[in-house]
Amino acid sequence: MSEQREILSARAEIRIMNSPDAVATNVQTWLRAIADTFGRVSLKETFMLLARATSLTVGQVKRLWYGEWHVIPAHVFLAIAKAYRSAINRAQAFADHQKAIWTLLNQEWDETWGDCLSPCEPGSPAGVASTHTGAHSP
Repeated sequence: MSEQREILSARAEIRIMNSPDAVATNVQTWLRAIADTFGRVSLKETFMLLARATSLTVGQVKRLWYGEWHVIPAHVFLAIAKAYRSAINRAQAFADHQKAIWTLLNQEWDETWGDCLSPCEPGSPAGVASTHTGAHSP
């Protein structure tokens, strides 16, 4: 009996996640996430870029953005899902690129300066002699 309840509960949860309202909310969330990858641009430019990314019209994008559609047609859902996935991949590639740059800069710093955070001693990795004598000079 409890197994049957669990199965029915799982089916109900799936139906709730796939309800028209849930799909519309997901689409709106995806559009806003895609728009975040554009940086700081005007709303008009955002709508144009979203339309280009999703192959939808600017009017369709606006209606989806403002939640005016309560039932999303399948072709619209699939276009936005494809654009969202593409945006995720671009953001991941950008993050990997940034990580590689910072890793190289960090390695360059270690090779040049090591752990020398205060004035370096004559035997430091950079070979920079310390000018710090301990006395205050004018």
